[in-house]
Amino acid sequence: MAFILMIRFILSFFALSLLVSSCSTKPTVDEVDYNDLFVNITDNIIVPRYAELQTELIELEEALTLYDRTDLSLLFLQDQFKVSYHTWQKVSVFEFGPAAEYSALLRSNCNTFPTNNSKIEANISSTEYNLDFPSNYEAKGFPALDYLLFHSNTTDLHIELDNENRLSYLSECILDMQDRVGTVILAWDSYRATFIGAVGNDQNSSLSLLFNQYLFDYEKIKRDKFGLPAGFATQFGIPVNANISVVEAPYSKSSFDLMLTNIASLESIYLGIGEDGIDRVGLFEKLKEYNAQSTVVDGDLAEAIKEQFSICKSEITSLENDLAFEISTNVDGLQNASSELQKMVPMLKNDMRSYLSVTVTLADSDGD
Repeated sequence: MAFILMIRFILSFFALSLLVSSCSTKPTVDEVDYNDLFVNITDNIIVPRYAELQTELIELEEALTLYDRTDLSLLFLQDQFKVSYHTWQKVSVFEFGPAAEYSALLRSNCNTFPTNNSKIEANISSTEYNLDFPSNYEAKGFPALDYLLFHSNTTDLHIELDNENRLSYLSECILDMQDRVGTVILAWDSYRATFIGAVGNDQNSSLSLLFNQYLFDYEKIKRDKFGLPAGFATQFGIPVNANISVVEAPYSKSSFDLMLTNIASLESIYLGIGEDGIDRVGLFEKLKEYNAQSTVVDGDLAEAIKEQFSICKSEITSLENDLAFEISTNVDGLQNASSELQKMVPMLKNDMRSYLSVTVTLADSDGD
C-alpha cells in the first residue's frame, strides 16, 4: 500500500511540474508567426492610406486651381487642406522602406514644424528656390500651407493670393508632396514582398522597422506635438518652458484634431483595423499570443495598451480650445493629458518591446 501511495505521489508531482513548466514558458519571436500581421498592415492599412493621401493631395491641387478670390473658394481650399493634413497623420508612422529613401523622406518633406515663415516669404519674393534642398524642409509641406492659408484674416489672405508668385509657391508645395507620395506608392508594389518576407527580429527585420517607427511616431505625439509646446518636455535632461511657437498647425488651430487623428491611426494599427473598418490581425493579437503581462498596470498588456489609447483620446478630446490657448489657460487639464500620454511610453517601449524581442534603434528625443 505504501508503495502504491509513493507511486501516486511521484506521478502527481511529475504532472504538476509539467503544468508549472508549460505555464511559465512563453512563445519566442520565432514561434509566433507575424506573416498575417504584415500582410494585413500592408494590404489593408499602409497601401490604402498612401492612396488616400495621394487622392486628397490631388483634390487639394484642384481646390487651389478653383480659387477665384471669393470667400467660398478660399473656405473650400482651407477645408481641403485640413482633410489632406489629417490624411498625412495616418501615414507618418510608415517612415521605413520606400518612405525612408532619400527621394521621399516623407516626414521631413511633408511635416517639418514649426515652419519658417521668413524663409517662405523670402522664397516667394525671390522665386529662386529649390524645394528638393533639405534647407527648405522648414519652408514646405503641410506646415507651410498652414501658414500661407491661415496666418491672416480672410480679406488680407485674398490680397496676398492676388500675387501669382504666392499661388505658384502653394502649388509647388502641393505638387512636391504629390510627387514624393506617388514615388512611395509605386515602390510599395515591389517592396510589399520584401516587407512581408523580412522575418525575425534583427534591426533589418520588418518587425523591428515597424516597431521602431511606431514608437518614434508615438513619442513625437507625446513630446513634439504636445509636451514641447506645453512645457512638459526636457532638452538634454533640462525641463523646457512652454513655447506656443512650436505648436503643430498653429494658424489653422488644428493641433488637437491632428493629434487625435495621429493617435487613432496608431490605435488602428495596434488593433489591426484596416481602412475598410474590418478588424483583422494587429499587434494586439500578437501580444495575446505571448500572454503578455504589463509592468505598468496589473494584468494583460494587450488590454492595457488598448485601454490606454482610449484614455489618451478622451483626455485630448476634453481640451476644447486649440493648444496655444489651452497652454495659457488650462495647465491642469494639459498636465492630466500629458501624464496619460506618458503612461503609454513604458507599455510600448519596455513591455511590448520585450515581448517582441526587438531593439530600439531610433534615438530617444527626451530620455523617457
